[in-house]
Amino acid sequence: MFKTILVAVDGSGHAGKAVRCGGDIAKTYGAKLVLLAVDGHRPLKGPLVDLAKSEDLSRSEVFERILASARILAEVPEGVTVEQRVGFGDPADEILDEAGRIDADLIVVGSRGLGEYAELLLGSVSRKILHLAKVPVLVAHS
Repeated sequence: MFKTILVAVDGSGHAGKAVRCGGDIAKTYGAKLVLLAVDGHRPLKGPLVDLAKSEDLSRSEVFERILASARILAEVPEGVTVEQRVGFGDPADEILDEAGRIDADLIVVGSRGLGEYAELLLGSVSRKILHLAKVPVLVAHS
């Protein structure tokens, strides 16, 4: 039923839950898991600023770190193929566009996000994804 599953991540615990759900579904169906972090081109705030400063990371490195930590902390099941991508622009539009580019069969998002990037997985963004996606959308609640 599912061949490619897109999971939006932002470094929050809710995004971790989304990755766990997506990973479990990918394992069940033998699907590929694609993790997407979206850089909305806004100033970094909260924990993302702390991460950038504490490890002297560039903006792009912050988003790469979000992807790597999501994959590790969510304990993606053994044998699941995982791809990591960073998108740029409006989070909802980028999630929907990426789903089309990779021919995703399912989009998974968390119910809440981190600070400034809460919009990635919460509120109007998730509603936009739910209303405009051409594939099923799973909202993972923690």
